[in-house]
Amino acid sequence: MTKSLPIIIQNIVYRKYGNTFEVLLLKRNEVRGGFWNVVNGTLELNESIIECQKRELIEEAGIQNVVHWSNEIYRFNFPYKDYVIVVIVFTAEVPENQTVVINDEHTEYRWVNFDEALNMLQFDDDKNGLKICQEKLIKSEA
Repeated sequence: MTKSLPIIIQNIVYRKYGNTFEVLLLKRNEVRGGFWNVVNGTLELNESIIECQKRELIEEAGIQNVVHWSNEIYRFNFPYKDYVIVVIVFTAEVPENQTVVINDEHTEYRWVNFDEALNMLQFDDDKNGLKICQEKLIKSEA
């Protein structure tokens, strides 16, 4: 059994769709909280960050083709049981026609614009990461 670290790697998956950007949100099943979130997962022992990013994209959304990975854009932490969990946020651009195949950790997925995503996300730190992603993409288009 693989041991994991108290580090979550979060990938804000987006695609350029026409003149706008869409973000991929996944709805966790009820056992996992039933809320909307971006692709994320726990870093495993002896796994690099990029290995974790790739593994989680494949496991959670069936995505293997990434056009561009960002460097870290945001970091936050929260208490969980006897730990402090550190969350490191990245972005992953995928092709416009990217198909998504979710695993049993999730019940549905949606491609949504940034405003919709901000309304759907539950946690403030997740929203902050999304706002930073949006700012960076708008700047890169200017």
